Amino acid sequence: MLSNRYICGHGTKLLDYKYNGMSIKALTATLLGDVSVEEVKEGTQDDESESNGEETEKDKEIDNDSNNEETPTDSKIDRIVKTVKVSVIQETKSSKKSLVDDNFANNLPKEGDIVLTRVTRISLQRANVEILAVENANVPVDSGVGSNGSGIVAAGGGSGAATFSVSQVSSDLGETFRGLIRSQDVRATERDRVKIMDCFKPGDIVRAQVLSLGDGTNYYLTTARNDLGVVFARAANGAGGLMYATDWQTMTVPSTGLTEKRKCAKPL
Repeated sequence: MLSNRYICGHGTKLLDYKYNGMSIKALTATLLGDVSVEEVKEGTQDDESESNGEETEKDKEIDNDSNNEETPTDSKIDRIVKTVKVSVIQETKSSKKSLVDDNFANNLPKEGDIVLTRVTRISLQRANVEILAVENANVPVDSGVGSNGSGIVAAGGGSGAATFSVSQVSSDLGETFRGLIRSQDVRATERDRVKIMDCFKPGDIVRAQVLSLGDGTNYYLTTARNDLGVVFARAANGAGGLMYATDWQTMTVPSTGLTEKRKCAKPL
């Protein structure tokens, strides 16, 4: 027959309680914290009994009371008694679990990361973009429910809400990371002949790489690779149909055959 014998550990004390005219001995916590229950081996039990003489004497009273209540049939049965020590571990600043969510910090764009961006405005020398997502990063906790696709599309239009699911909350609040694609960073060849107007349009979804941290306000991005460039775009500055890349510099609307120039990302 297996039974447990409980002894007091750190942060606990044996107290007497009155209930319905009866005296009941119970282990009571004296500290606020987490309860720890561990089995005491025979060797360690002897050492603890020497250091905690008063507690073990009280524990013996519990055993004596339980032995007196045994029936003759119970005395004939061999009992295996395990000693269990109950302790209370007090909470400290070091032991408390941190509730800080580090996912946001881990998803900060850094040099070399591939990011998805939306073009907000263009000029002769550069294209201003907002960073929507970092590739190979964790999906949001809600997997997009309640924050993707059903929110109000950010000012500036574009095809982001219609073509792929990205979090719209930070975009609506204007808290997205911003970046710049300079004319010399659009292509690896013929940099002097690059025209931003023929490479990007407002609303385009561009796959780019973080070149540097930039000027403190904007990341410097580059599309000077075959797999980088425009991945989604609509004709007529977002008012037309969805276009698909037909070569490295041309995108076409299948339904109308309308073509526009873009710096496409690996069309084939």
